[in-house]
Amino acid sequence: MRPLLLLTLFAAALPGGEPNIFFDGRLTLLGESRIRYEDRDNVAFGTARDYDVALLRHRLGFSYKPNADVEVRVIGQDTRAPLYGPNAPNSLRDGTDLYEAYFALFEKRKTGFAFRAGRSTLSYGDTRFIGSPQWANLTRTYDMARAQWKTKKNVFEFLFVSPTTISINRFNKPILREHLYGTYNTFGKWSELYVLRHEQPGTLESVITGGRLMAPLGKKVKLTIEPVVERVTRGALVSTEGAVAAALARKFGPVDFSVEYKFASSGFDQMYPAIHDKLGHEDLFAWRNLDNVRAFGTWRPIKSLAVNFMYNANWVVDPRVGVFNTQNRLVVRDTKGTAGRWAGQEFDGYVNWNYRKFMTMGGGFGAFATGAFFRATSPNHRPIFFYIHHTLTI
Repeated sequence: MRPLLLLTLFAAALPGGEPNIFFDGRLTLLGESRIRYEDRDNVAFGTARDYDVALLRHRLGFSYKPNADVEVRVIGQDTRAPLYGPNAPNSLRDGTDLYEAYFALFEKRKTGFAFRAGRSTLSYGDTRFIGSPQWANLTRTYDMARAQWKTKKNVFEFLFVSPTTISINRFNKPILREHLYGTYNTFGKWSELYVLRHEQPGTLESVITGGRLMAPLGKKVKLTIEPVVERVTRGALVSTEGAVAAALARKFGPVDFSVEYKFASSGFDQMYPAIHDKLGHEDLFAWRNLDNVRAFGTWRPIKSLAVNFMYNANWVVDPRVGVFNTQNRLVVRDTKGTAGRWAGQEFDGYVNWNYRKFMTMGGGFGAFATGAFFRATSPNHRPIFFYIHHTLTI
């Protein structure tokens, strides 16, 4: 950590230029040092252990571009979770390993063919199905390949992605039997259409068809709607599932405000989303068997400071199926179906401050008030979350 921290501070202090860029822009040094302290009480509504932890993440690598059409990127990452105690899970730590290593062709061209292959982060659309959440200590990466054809307004893409399996203190080798493939296409600035097949051999297979429409309503309001339908196979059970997300966004002076409704049926497969903040800042739930209403506002008193407030209300679609955490593991269920659908509501607030280009600092909190469903099915402990963080980048 210390060499990267000193290098970052030194680079940021130099006037003018880009001190991490060499050989006339062909080689760029990339680095990050992030520390976040978290305190989580009443985890999983009292069904799991409480913890406080310091999440340490450090990255160092390079991007090499011999010309405008070719890029080679390699980044290593070290993640630790001191204070957690023994047996911290692989969602919090992994030691030193390969983060990204890919080869890209023609990605900067506005038209024509483009290609990328290797280990890479990926984000598509609102990242509801394929995403790499930077919030997580171990950002999800993929062993992947994709080919694109770009016109002046549209992008047609075929992709194959396999999420990197985390093996603590061992090299994370590609395991391609769990994967997703299909096509994800973008039409101008206002619409997307995708068809994706997800395979987890012996566990789950699903095919999803959906799209996202973004349309202005007047000069100040933006509508976004994303309906999807799925065919899901779990063992011998085959079902048709569905989900929808719809949002309205408007700017009021220095405040960006949005309201959003989300629904996902009881057997919905969320695939590999960047789930952070989608259903609350505490990240308590998967997008499955849930009705959710969210209100979100960001106030920027100055350009470098963002003050965020969020409210989420949640209802269980089918109490007999239950609620699931962000790893799609069952938290609790009501086998009789008599507990009621009202799961509860979450109140969140957090602040981020950017200093120049190299430092971000902030902190936040989240508090969940349980509803009838959790009062009947769990120890009824109300999750509370607090954190502070800082990130240095070059």
